[in-house]
Amino acid sequence: MARAIVMITAEPGMDRGVASKVKKVKGVSNVYLVSGLYDIVAEVQTPDDASMVALAYDKIRVIDGIRETHTMFCLEV
Repeated sequence: MARAIVMITAEPGMDRGVASKVKKVKGVSNVYLVSGLYDIVAEVQTPDDASMVALAYDKIRVIDGIRETHTMFCLEV
């Protein structure tokens, strides 16, 4: 199982709409509106690393209103 946290910067005024769209993506388990450097944080989970890359690049980054993303892969300790 691959897990990651995707931090998203939205275009001004589009954060709630973007969060709503991200929440509908299969593999996204939680979405939060946050303050600070980023506007939205999404917790995502996929069966493997290749699926995670496809989710981050092909499903999330292409959502209208997203300015940029930063994906942090979660590693077991």
